[in-house]
Amino acid sequence: MHDTLKTLMQASPVTGLAVATVTDGTIHTTYLGTWDGAPITAETIWPVASLTKPVFSVGVLQLVQQGLLELDRPLQAYLPQPYLNGVDFLDEITARHTLTHTSGLPNWRDSQGLRTGFRPGSRFSYSSEGLNYLQHVVEYLLSKSMAEYLREHLFLPLDMPTTILEAETEESLGPHLGFLAATLPANGALSLRTTLLDYARFVEAMLTSDSFLLGSEMHRAMLMPHISVGVFEQLHWGLGWGLQQVDHEWSFWHWGARGLPRTMNVAVGWPDRHEAILIYTNHADGLYLCREIIQATFPGRALPAFDWLLPARDWRADGSRPSPV
Repeated sequence: MHDTLKTLMQASPVTGLAVATVTDGTIHTTYLGTWDGAPITAETIWPVASLTKPVFSVGVLQLVQQGLLELDRPLQAYLPQPYLNGVDFLDEITARHTLTHTSGLPNWRDSQGLRTGFRPGSRFSYSSEGLNYLQHVVEYLLSKSMAEYLREHLFLPLDMPTTILEAETEESLGPHLGFLAATLPANGALSLRTTLLDYARFVEAMLTSDSFLLGSEMHRAMLMPHISVGVFEQLHWGLGWGLQQVDHEWSFWHWGARGLPRTMNVAVGWPDRHEAILIYTNHADGLYLCREIIQATFPGRALPAFDWLLPARDWRADGSRPSPV
């Protein structure tokens, strides 16, 4: 496996790689190359970007199980004042809408502020802003940060000792997302810092419905298709995870892309086989290598998620295809 990964990496622009596979409850890890000038090891901390989202989603679903939050109650009903003023349909958005990316909110607000693009629940459009809204409500209900909650209820119980939801700075966020530094600096959509093994333990726990993370009913609901991803018939979204369904086999997945510093990562799990793979790379084009690694590690597995994600220039949040020129 090590030699295969080394050969694939050498043929790509990726210079730093970490791969974990899960098979029947056993986690195997491989580290190659460098990160920020230092050799990648088991102790290397990665900012895994949107791989934060499934972790945050599990934390939210634990609160639903506890009765603190309802999936289908408008989030605004929990707050003493509006989250924002002048945003259409804001009082209709629920936790289910945000977790399934059907809130109508964009991935990120623009210079004109935050606006909805469609009525909540009517269609899919990937939205980090929706999860920001949900986090705002959850932290109000908890009277504590999600960083604290996740550490107590996920990271420590799962033996993820080095994992944190870390506060961002304007420098780490960049000009486009700098507003988060003053609102939700430890952000449930993008701020996870973790090692390969720590996150692999989280993915491994997601492979089984008898994990202590969630009850079996909530686990099934999380990995149940709720909405199709645009025109991609084999892609759906559950409550926090993307889902691939090909013939009679299905898998859960998510990816993470970050520019400061540059990372491109992916996680895929096949619960029926009790197998999973987690890949971190240090390059903008790392998803191409991720696809090759998965194909080499698990030959014959269908991976329609990459049809949506690649090439990056063609990616559309709503799952549409770019118009012909």
